Amino acid sequence: MTANTTPSHGKRAFLLLILLANLSVAAPERDHGWREIIVPSIDRPALFQSIPGSTTASLAVARDTGYDRLDYATTRGAWRWARERGRARGREWLAAAGTEIRRDRHQVIDRILISSDSPLLSSITLTPAFYAKFEPLLGEGFHLVIPDRRTIALYPRLGGRIPPGDAKVLIEINRLSTYPVSREVFRVTRDGLVADGILSEE
Repeated sequence: MTANTTPSHGKRAFLLLILLANLSVAAPERDHGWREIIVPSIDRPALFQSIPGSTTASLAVARDTGYDRLDYATTRGAWRWARERGRARGREWLAAAGTEIRRDRHQVIDRILISSDSPLLSSITLTPAFYAKFEPLLGEGFHLVIPDRRTIALYPRLGGRIPPGDAKVLIEINRLSTYPVSREVFRVTRDGLVADGILSEE
């Protein structure tokens, strides 16, 4: 004759702990959506940081809430999270953006144009992956222009000034955009961005 026994409370608790441990390992890390981005100084979010030398743009942390609306972070914790996320996922964000490389008649790169449907596109410029990818192509201290939320133009610094034809187009993008960012030219360094002049058509 066999007896039917019920599992002890200890065994049930043990099985429950194993189940919870498996669920916590399998659950993906929640993406809060925060990104460190470049915004026009006129936006003046509650939490922002200056860009050295800049008079028209600053750094902020935001997330896309849809329909081109941005929600700006108001805590340092969100900023730390955004920077960590940028370090971890910079390559992925770069790969998702459209990149067009233009070369001169000597086959030397004279412009790289990056575009995206994301209003948070400028977040890629603040990641270590951005400098690591484009410094070998454009040289140390290459130039960066972000006329609006969805357009980034890069130029080799050794090429001197940005070609007048390109400058005219970038100024026009900035002027006509619903969400302009800046007409400033930034120098990209390993340590971050530094303002290096203003676009001119002349």
